[in-house]
Amino acid sequence: MNPDLSFLIELWDTMKIYVPKKDRLQAAEQLVGLSDENLDLSDIQENISMFDSAMKSAIIGHFGVSDEDEDEDWD
Repeated sequence: MNPDLSFLIELWDTMKIYVPKKDRLQAAEQLVGLSDENLDLSDIQENISMFDSAMKSAIIGHFGVSDEDEDEDWD
């Protein structure tokens, strides 16, 4: 796993406790969008299982993958 992805995982795990549950999807969407512009997230889909449901939804929405694709090999 690349260091940028490790940073995103650690950042989200630290930040999400300060975000009310009803606002986590919106916060995750903002974080994924900003991270995609500034970090190397090339292997994020391969590591999607490391995220909670809010981040998974944000990642799927941002990168345009469907829920059925989540368990497939991303190569």
